[in-house]
Amino acid sequence: MKKLVPDPPPSKSTRSFFTINDDLAGTDALVHAIQLMRGIEDTIDEYCCAMAGEPGLGMLVNAAHNAQMSRALAEHALKHKQG
Repeated sequence: MKKLVPDPPPSKSTRSFFTINDDLAGTDALVHAIQLMRGIEDTIDEYCCAMAGEPGLGMLVNAAHNAQMSRALAEHALKHKQG
């Protein structure tokens, strides 16, 4: 027998794919953030080089620039936090 009313969609989980420990030191958090941003830069750079001349790469170049600037700011904050 076919249902007259479909089941409601499953509820969306509010659980994150990751957690950040409350006891993580600010310096360690900055170091990890810098490593993540470097990975973003490298990934975008590899893709842009492989797809040179393709339409829409300008947006990815902008994203790479934003990741580089974010990393530079985090490195600056880390340098001044340490001393």
